[in-house]
Amino acid sequence: MATTTLPVKSIVTKGGEDGILLVIHGGAGGRGRHSTPERVAQTRKDLERALEAGYAQLEAGASAEEAVVAAVHVMEDAPEFNAGRGAALTSDGIAQMDACLMGGDGEVGAVTGVRTVKNPIDAARAVKEQTKHVLFAEPQDKELEDWGVETREESYFITEQRKQSLLEAQRDGDEWEKHGTIGAVARDAQGHLAAATSTGGITNQMHGRVGDTPLPGCGTYANDETVAASGTGIGEAYIRTVACHQVSERVRFAKQSALDSASDTLDDIAAHRGYGGLIVLPAKGEGVIAYNSEMMNCGYQSPTDSYVQA
Repeated sequence: MATTTLPVKSIVTKGGEDGILLVIHGGAGGRGRHSTPERVAQTRKDLERALEAGYAQLEAGASAEEAVVAAVHVMEDAPEFNAGRGAALTSDGIAQMDACLMGGDGEVGAVTGVRTVKNPIDAARAVKEQTKHVLFAEPQDKELEDWGVETREESYFITEQRKQSLLEAQRDGDEWEKHGTIGAVARDAQGHLAAATSTGGITNQMHGRVGDTPLPGCGTYANDETVAASGTGIGEAYIRTVACHQVSERVRFAKQSALDSASDTLDDIAAHRGYGGLIVLPAKGEGVIAYNSEMMNCGYQSPTDSYVQA
């Protein structure tokens, strides 16, 4: 297999060497044929709202898990992102969503193939907190009701923009989703880490396809001794490289910095026919946003600085 290395672009947070810090992403890829100044402006506004919601939790003394869930909620409800309402549609025209929540203590919950959960990250959290399991495939409505997870009719998730994307993919040939997976990583006042990731997958994907997002270590990972990480991009490559766990192990065993570990992992992703981005927050030190795609929707909030890119 040929090895391809794509240039890695990076952003290092400011003002978050110690203490609370929140980093988010809203997908990586290209601008896409339907990008407009209005859509870019709306994406920026929604990223800002997500940062505000998550960081308010940290400022109030809440846990890193509360912060990442709050940030992801905002993006799942915003149709500009490929998660929750506005999720990409499968080849048979449905929204089939995945999510994962992991704390720095190693406890984790995930769901795949949910079709009626308003905020898939809530279902992942319910698996983590209310069951003895890690990953549920297509949990039933009765289970969701028992867990107290809010649901919607399947039509709620399907937007005109995503229907158009599906029609174009089926007419012109498949394209990887241009604005994909959303995620957040946080460090709270107690020094604990958490990561959350949520996605609708890939436009025109086969029914039943599972990407990296709900697989701990692939698209989502957190360890209080190393890093919290969330990925966005071509999920198959993130699975092949166990990307987010690889970032952690580079920090743990190779003693790499968060920036170097993210960059080297993206090189490995490129070698496995993939591109995308990573947000990485170490147990101590500044956070990192890194990507080898054309662009990445992202941002961070620290005690002294904030940044948004869309």
